[in-house]
Amino acid sequence: MANPSAADVEEHYTRGGLWIAIIVMAGWHVAAVAPSVVFAWLAYGLVRSGALIWLTYAVAGTVSAVTLLRGSGPRAALPWAVCSVLLAGELADALIVPGGFFGYPNFGFTTAGLFGLVVLWRRRFAEYLAFLVADAVVGLVALVLLGEATRAQLAGFIAVCAGGGALPISIYLGIRAVAATASRAAEAEDAVARTRNAQLAAQAVQAARRARYETIRATVVRLLDGLATGSLNLAADHTWQEIAIAVTRLRRFIVESDDVPDPLSHELRACADAAERRGVAVDLIAAAGAIPMLPVSTRRALTEPVIQVLAATASRARITVIASAAEVAVAIVADARLAAPIVTANDSVQYDWDEEEGRLWAQARWTA
Repeated sequence: MANPSAADVEEHYTRGGLWIAIIVMAGWHVAAVAPSVVFAWLAYGLVRSGALIWLTYAVAGTVSAVTLLRGSGPRAALPWAVCSVLLAGELADALIVPGGFFGYPNFGFTTAGLFGLVVLWRRRFAEYLAFLVADAVVGLVALVLLGEATRAQLAGFIAVCAGGGALPISIYLGIRAVAATASRAAEAEDAVARTRNAQLAAQAVQAARRARYETIRATVVRLLDGLATGSLNLAADHTWQEIAIAVTRLRRFIVESDDVPDPLSHELRACADAAERRGVAVDLIAAAGAIPMLPVSTRRALTEPVIQVLAATASRARITVIASAAEVAVAIVADARLAAPIVTANDSVQYDWDEEEGRLWAQARWTA
């Protein structure tokens, strides 16, 4: 299973932090504020208790939370529209409810910061800080309008600003720090995985090259040694067949790494080209059925009879391929005579051949 990206990890922690902010906001609004609003409602009535402002805050917070949890983020105008409602509610609550700015049951000033944390969760910290400053300015205006801007009240106001802002700021910055750390850890893990994959790919390429070298070496070294020492009998038919087999195998090896949609047909075409260069007329019929993707070892085993028969062909050959998802059969008919029987090179490939009246038929059949 693929590792999540750094962006996905950061989003996971950011969304978890949003849930924390929503829980804190709802818990404060319901558990801490609602009881005092209910008691004030019974004592002072619906308007002077601030119950309508409490309900307005609840609606604004719910809309903000639901919009953010849907994942698309709020519309550009929504955060500031909700912030305006929060600031207006804060001022109205301070001026309407009895008891003054710090009296019972004034809740707008201390509550606005937590609601603003939710609605501005996806915005920059500078924007949320600006909202907290606006919250403090509105609170100071309410304090002046109420005639409570004494030295003692101002000191208390500063203390409330510091205490009320510490929690939401800590949540905002703390979650962002955790999300950034997790994102960097995911990036580091992804870099390690990419390095490991690159090393494995390099090792696989090196192993493939080594295997190809050993295969080519086994194909041509004996012939080259024979030519160099003069031990090969160039007048014998089987010698020329061995040379033709070696040349065709080399051409097949060259095209095995080509990026083509049908590697088997591509390699059969290379084998046919090698024979045509020797003057053999090769009729390569288009495959009947879709050829599945096969490993190199299986494709080599399927093309080996074609290579050996083409090396022994005098003038004409015909190659056919019948394929399905579970079976692939490659057959060749030619005016040829094999100097040696076809050797089985793959456990999943079966070989059959028949020779009659100067015509040779051979087939390699792979089954899943």
